[in-house]
Amino acid sequence: MDFSALINSISTIACVLSVERLPDDKIGDLRIVAANKAYKDSMPPNYYDGMLYTELFPKERKFEHFVASSCLKRKQIHTYVEAKAIGKWMEQVYIPLESDRDDIGYCIFSYELTENADPERMGNISHDTATSVIKSCAVFRTAENFHTAASEVVQELFEKCEADRVRVVSVDELTQGLKYIAGKAKNGFDDQDQGVEKIPPEVVKTWNKTIEQTNCLIITDEADMKNLEDRNPEWAKSLQEAGVKSICFVPLFQNNNIIGYLYVTNFDTSRTIEIKELLEHTSFFLAAELANNNLMEKMRELSNLDTLTGVFNRNAMNIRVDEFVSKAELRLRPYGVIFIDLNGLKFINDKYGHEAGDQMLWSAASIISEIFGDDEIYRAGGDEFTIICTKLSEDVFLDKVRRLREKTAYPAELTMSIGYHYSGSGDDIRIAMRNADLAMYKDKEEFYKEHPELRVRKI
Repeated sequence: MDFSALINSISTIACVLSVERLPDDKIGDLRIVAANKAYKDSMPPNYYDGMLYTELFPKERKFEHFVASSCLKRKQIHTYVEAKAIGKWMEQVYIPLESDRDDIGYCIFSYELTENADPERMGNISHDTATSVIKSCAVFRTAENFHTAASEVVQELFEKCEADRVRVVSVDELTQGLKYIAGKAKNGFDDQDQGVEKIPPEVVKTWNKTIEQTNCLIITDEADMKNLEDRNPEWAKSLQEAGVKSICFVPLFQNNNIIGYLYVTNFDTSRTIEIKELLEHTSFFLAAELANNNLMEKMRELSNLDTLTGVFNRNAMNIRVDEFVSKAELRLRPYGVIFIDLNGLKFINDKYGHEAGDQMLWSAASIISEIFGDDEIYRAGGDEFTIICTKLSEDVFLDKVRRLREKTAYPAELTMSIGYHYSGSGDDIRIAMRNADLAMYKDKEEFYKEHPELRVRKI
């Protein structure tokens, strides 16, 4: 075949590529056999027909997979990808050509660049992918909550990809640690407890660096795994130890920042292009939903946290008490309630200013958290804290109260009036809170009776 005549008949940027077929479905050299003027004009001066593509570009396994699928498996491929290395988007077309040799296949490769993502080009996908993506979008509009919807979308992907596992994880903006969102595995459940949230942030950061020049990671064979091993040996080792033979790993972006990952493992590699298209297009709206959920969670957290001390606020306490009352949760097990009032906060505010008073509140929260860190701590008011303990025996509860008293007893720099109530049978929490409150005020009266000079002079 006269490849030069063929490719010069095409007006858009195009070339003819060839790839060697090696034993065991492996591929050998990938060459640029011939190119038209538009392609040559876009290349460096050292271009010549028949050159290895790696003489012009860094080795790219995903590109090689597309070329091999078109040249050797006779697949016509259309894709629109972000070419991060050049900061543009690239619409690519691969068209298989006839070959008179069994050991070499050929295809036409044509591309067009756009400065930014073009929604119209992105929407040019297969009917099956479009149907699945639209269905998943509808799930998020009708599900009760984000996590329910994410689980349903994962189920849809699991059925479509016929993989061993599908999983969605989010990345914490500050710590870069992972948080499990949803998953599905071939054995019927996703064993999320086996380490996904235990992966060190330092390792997670390397994932982004490894795929920063592309829009996803694809491994379909040993050669792909070896390529990853050369670039990120720790990641490759963890995949191999988990029994991963193939993976399509897609980042979830918000404003060019990775906020999560969507990936499938051990799928039918003959459907790689189809699965890549499905995951990438699902990732667009999944990333938007994840970003929205992150924002909502942050808003809920802020509405329930005291920003000064970092403990829960009165709003969170009221919600929690209402839950216990409506569900009668505390009536089914022992629990303890502690009321705390700081001695002398008003004096500190009046004499040294509110900044000193804020420091006193922060210090108080730190002392309480040091002893009751595993329990529920609330700042109930200006100088008042409440602790609800639902996991402690009476002996442990009383020992913690004793330790708090000792740490904040006069002449400590910071003193507290403390009242508590422990119910071994699980009474109405409102009664327990009232009893603890009365005990706290009694303790405060005793404190100032013993130290009347401290009412106006110091803590």
